[in-house]
Amino acid sequence: MSKQKPKEQKIKITPVKGRPMLNWVGKKPLDYVKGYPAVLMEAFDPLKTNLKYDVPQYEKLEKNWQNLLFYGDNKDVLATLLELGFRGKVDLIYIDPPFKSGADYIRKVQLRGLKKLGQIEEDETSVLQQTMYFDIWNNDTYLQFMYERLMLLKELLSENGSIYVHLDWTVGHYIKLIMDEVLGQDNFRSSIIWNTSVPEVAGFKWLSNNWIYSQAMILYYTKSKQDFIFNKEYIEIKQRSGDVSKKPISDIWNDIENFAGFYGTKDIKTGFQTQKPEALLERIIKASSNPDDLVLDCFIGSGTTARVAQKLGRRWIGCDINKGAIQLTSRELQKIILEQVKENKTKYPSFVTYQVNNYDLQLLRTEAIELAVQHIGIQRTKTDSFFDGTLGENLVKIIDFNHPFTLLDLQLIQDELKKRPNEDRNITIVCLGKELAVDPAIEEWNKKHPVNKIEVIELKTDKKYGNFLIHKPDEAKIKIERKGDKAIVEILDFISPTIIERLNIDNNLFKVKVPDFRSMIDYILIDTNYDGKTFHIIYSDVPEKKSDLIKGKYELEIPKEKTKVAVKIIDMLGEEVITVKEI
Repeated sequence: MSKQKPKEQKIKITPVKGRPMLNWVGKKPLDYVKGYPAVLMEAFDPLKTNLKYDVPQYEKLEKNWQNLLFYGDNKDVLATLLELGFRGKVDLIYIDPPFKSGADYIRKVQLRGLKKLGQIEEDETSVLQQTMYFDIWNNDTYLQFMYERLMLLKELLSENGSIYVHLDWTVGHYIKLIMDEVLGQDNFRSSIIWNTSVPEVAGFKWLSNNWIYSQAMILYYTKSKQDFIFNKEYIEIKQRSGDVSKKPISDIWNDIENFAGFYGTKDIKTGFQTQKPEALLERIIKASSNPDDLVLDCFIGSGTTARVAQKLGRRWIGCDINKGAIQLTSRELQKIILEQVKENKTKYPSFVTYQVNNYDLQLLRTEAIELAVQHIGIQRTKTDSFFDGTLGENLVKIIDFNHPFTLLDLQLIQDELKKRPNEDRNITIVCLGKELAVDPAIEEWNKKHPVNKIEVIELKTDKKYGNFLIHKPDEAKIKIERKGDKAIVEILDFISPTIIERLNIDNNLFKVKVPDFRSMIDYILIDTNYDGKTFHIIYSDVPEKKSDLIKGKYELEIPKEKTKVAVKIIDMLGEEVITVKEI
């Protein structure tokens, strides 16, 4: 009996050799990466056909494909995909990464069913603002972030595959050079210009004293110079005579309306500020892939790429570090697949959601930082590439909440202050916790620097500012009982302390009252044979419109023998609560 070969811990990455090269402080190519276990979270398979594998290895999935949705940092996910055998298997990559825009991107979330409850739908007291991600970067940090991910994406791309990177004028020229280095200048195919403006209103509120920004840049590269997939597309042109002719689509796209346009769209409205129209992804996917090809988007966001790929009969992989984005993508895909199954129009009726590494803290960090800003009274600034804002006369630096304030963090702050010899303000550091060695180091610094003194707000111990970190989870009262071969499930009550708290923060003039607990619930998932590990979505109650409420009472078939019924409630901010009962 031969010994099993030990699992490789590091995955080798092919060195880049392209020219020209862009240099920045801290540039370091990836030589190796490490994959992480993909933990099965949810499975959606309405036909109950092919959900067999706990680990999504490509060689197994190839014979019995199920689409894949990953919750986690995309660098970790891409490394895991390499470890699972996806190297050279992806036919088309589309990404819409951060642009280093200097903005915080929010998602507007409105409570459900307001019309049914006799309230005005646009009542601002019912609207929550959820921070999805920060796009404020140090330039060198941003370039390294993109460099590493493009190196990994190249490894996953098939020999005849293509990659489209959606950017804007602020970073497009930098990323073009990085892609020349990573993918090779000879493999650059085109720089597509997408005209995003609405002529009648463009510049009405912004940039009125400058040329109006009206375009996005989409860099298009292929893995090889000649052997790549491309299906020429045509656009209809109406002549003055009334005749209609067709011409090949150029690299300037004027005919696809921006999702944020004022004339509306048939696309679903997700609340994402950066949501892209389905027509844009449809053009790209049709042009650079064929039916059954594999499409990857590792910045899935509102889920547009996955939705369009599903509709066009492509296999797909999606990834995001924001749990709300994963839940939104899952919710809308369930609707599409159920309709496809009903009409017998899909080869791929299932998808599975995995978690790679543990990034629940990452999600909480984004929200927690925003709450810290609100509760402490920090004034955010977007003009300073290092400090995050001001508190009174002091400059403020917020330390990421996924690690304590360390001596290295302190050294970086001190180095930055040395670059600013004329800076006459003190510094306030906001952190979740700090290493013991930090205090004497700060004391020593303050003795030598009476002008740039450093003080620390440690939220974990601070009685004045730290109270908001106490998180109260969602609570649900659910009745689950058996009647013969049926399970009767009824949602009796639900409360989201986070939603109530956020409504009261955003509307601080008075206390907000939620008229019906169902208005706080986004959707319901039920597993009628829960194994205690993987939540199999047997039934979903996903209201079609934001004016609709969940039904709240369900009658479902169950096995004759004892079974565990699990009910998952997802609230309007993406938090979850699960109730399980054996009947």
